[in-house]
Amino acid sequence: MPALAGGPAQAEAKAIGGLAVESIERQLADFGGWRDAVAGALSAYGRQLVGARFDDADARARLAAMQDRLNAERLSVAFVAEFSRGKSELINALFFGDAGRRIVPSSAGRTTMCPTELLWDPGRPPSVRLLPIETRVGDTPLAALREDESAWHVVSFDPADPASLERAIGSVSETIEVPEAEAAAMGFGHDEPVGLASAVVEIPRWRHAIVNHPHPLLARGLVIIDTPGLNAIGAEPELTLKLIPEADAVLFVLAADAGVTRSDGEIWRDHVARSHGQGRGRFVVLNKIDGLWDGLRDDVEIEVEIARQVGNVSRTLDLPAERIFPVSAQKALVARLRDDEALLRRSRLPELERALGGQLVGQRREIVRERLRRDFDALHRRAAATLGARRRAQVELQMELNSLRGRNRESIARMAAQVQRDREEFTRSLRQLQALRAVLGRHGQAIGDAISPDVARRHLRDARDVMRGSHFSTGLRDAMASLLGAARADFDEAGRHLSEIATLMNAMYRSFSSEHGLSLGNPVQFSMRRHLEALDRIEQMQRRQFGALSLVTNEKYVLMRKFFEAVALRMCELYERLARDCGSWQRAVMAPIESQVREHQAHLRRRAESVQRVLEASDSLEARIADVSAARAAIEERVAAVESAAGELRALLEGLEAIPALATQAAAQ
Repeated sequence: MPALAGGPAQAEAKAIGGLAVESIERQLADFGGWRDAVAGALSAYGRQLVGARFDDADARARLAAMQDRLNAERLSVAFVAEFSRGKSELINALFFGDAGRRIVPSSAGRTTMCPTELLWDPGRPPSVRLLPIETRVGDTPLAALREDESAWHVVSFDPADPASLERAIGSVSETIEVPEAEAAAMGFGHDEPVGLASAVVEIPRWRHAIVNHPHPLLARGLVIIDTPGLNAIGAEPELTLKLIPEADAVLFVLAADAGVTRSDGEIWRDHVARSHGQGRGRFVVLNKIDGLWDGLRDDVEIEVEIARQVGNVSRTLDLPAERIFPVSAQKALVARLRDDEALLRRSRLPELERALGGQLVGQRREIVRERLRRDFDALHRRAAATLGARRRAQVELQMELNSLRGRNRESIARMAAQVQRDREEFTRSLRQLQALRAVLGRHGQAIGDAISPDVARRHLRDARDVMRGSHFSTGLRDAMASLLGAARADFDEAGRHLSEIATLMNAMYRSFSSEHGLSLGNPVQFSMRRHLEALDRIEQMQRRQFGALSLVTNEKYVLMRKFFEAVALRMCELYERLARDCGSWQRAVMAPIESQVREHQAHLRRRAESVQRVLEASDSLEARIADVSAARAAIEERVAAVESAAGELRALLEGLEAIPALATQAAAQ
C-alpha cells in the first residue's frame, strides 16, 4: 500500500492534500516522539535510582506502571451516526486519503453493518477478525468473547495489496437472511431490512469486526471505531457502556439533506450527549453539503444556507455552533485522490481536521502528561526524601566524628552510650509501626472482604434470580437497582476503611517526622471519585435501557438480558480495578515511611560502628573521618545524578512546546 512504503517518516513528509498531515498525522507523530522521549528519560531515571540503591518493590512497580502506560497509550475516535449519513466516506477522507482508493466500504444504503474497530496490534498479523452474529443468542458479552480466539472468523490480507485489503474489509458489509423468530432471538426487530419473503429477515452476518491494519496513523496508536446505526448501538451494550463513553473523541455525523431526524436525535440524546461531558471530545459533522452545489446558488447563498443549517442543528442538539462542522466527505476524498487543493478547501474538511487533531491529540497528551507527572512526582518525592536523609546522615556523622577530635576516651565512651540510647529509643518507636501494620492489615482484609470477586458474583447471582422470575419492567429495574445499590454499599464500605487508613497514616507520618527528624511530608490520598463515577454511568444507562413499559416483549427482554450480562462483566471489572487500586495505594502510602525507617536504622548503625571503632582504637579517628567524607562525596554525586535525570524527565513532562524537536532526538537515538 502506498502509505506503508517508507513507513511513518515518509508518510509524514507526504502532502496529502497539503493539510491533513499537519492537523492529525503530524500531531500524532509529534505526540509519538514526545512519548518516546519520555520513555527514554524514564528509563534513564530508573537506572539512576538503581545506582543510588533506591529500587525497592514500590519504586520498581511505579516505574513499570509508567512505562506500561506509555507503551499501551492509544487515542480512540468513535464515529456515531444513523445509516446513510456518509460516515464511512468521512473516515476514508479523514484518515485514508493516501491509500489511492476507499478503505472502509462506502456506497448508497448501509455499508458498515456491524461495529468495526480499526487499529494496529503488532502482535497479530494483518487481518480482519469477524465475530459471527449468532453469538448474540447466548448471554456471553462481547468483552468476554474478545478473549476467545475460537469464536472469531479471520480474513487475512496483504497490506501492500489495496485490492486484498478492500476485499477483507468489505466483509463488514455482508448480510444473511434468517427467519423472523431467529432474528428476534438475536435482538433484531422488524425495522431491519426485510427480504422478499415476509418470514425472512435480512440481518448483518457479523456482530463485531476488528481490522488489524499497519497504516501509519493506526501504528501510532490511533483507534477508529465505526458504529452502524441506532439498532446496532442499542443492541450492543459494550458500545454504550465502554467503547463510546471511553473514546477520546466522538464524531456524530448528520446529513445536510436530512437534518436532525428522530433517530438522529435519539442517538445523540442517549448515546453521545450523555456519555461525554458537555462539549468535551464531541463533534457534530454536518455532511453532504455538496448537495447545495446545484449550480443554482452562488457562493454567498450557499454560505448563508450552510450557516442556517448549522444554527438549526445547534439549537436542536443544544451544542455551540463552533462544534458543528459542515463538510463534504465525498468531495474531500476525491480531492485527496486527485490532489486537488481547491476542491479540498471547498469541502471544508480541513477545518474539521484541525479541530479534531488539536483536541484529540492535545487533550490526550494532557491526560497522559498529568497522570505521568502525578506518579513521577510521588515517586521522586520519596526518592529525594530518602536520598536527602541519607546525605544528611553522612553530614551529621562527619560532624559528630569531627567533634571527637581532641576528646579523651571517657568523652568518646559517653557519646557511644548516647548513640546506643538513640538506637534503643528508635527500636521502641518501631513497635508503633509494627502495631500500625497489624491495624492496616485488618483494614486491608475488610476492604478485600467488601470488594472481593466472590462478593460481586453473589450480587450478580441474586440479581439474575430476580430477572429470571420477572418479565415486567418493574422487576427488571428492581434487579438492576438492587445490584447497583449493593455495589455502592460495597464501595462505600471500602471507602470508609480507606479513610481510616489515611487518618492513621497521617498520625504516623507526623509522629516519626517530629520525633526522629524523618522527611515524610503528607501521605498520598486515595480518591473514590472515578470508581463512583463509573457506577454513575452504568446507572444512567440502566435507566435508559429499562424503559417505562410494564410488560416487556420477548425482543426487549433479550436486549435487557444482554445489557445485564454486559453490566455484570463491567461490574466485575470495576471491583477488580478498585481492589487493585486499593492495594497499590496501601503499598504506596507505606513505602515512604518504611524506606526512611530503613535509612534511619542504617544511619544509627553506622554511627554506633564509627564511634565504637574509634573507642576501641581499631580505626584512627582521622581514617574514619576520611571514610565518611568519601562516602558523603559518593552520595552527593548520586543525588546529583538522580536530580539531573529527574530534571530531564520533568522538563519533558512540562515543556510540551518542544515536542517536534523531541521527536527528532528520539529518532536519532
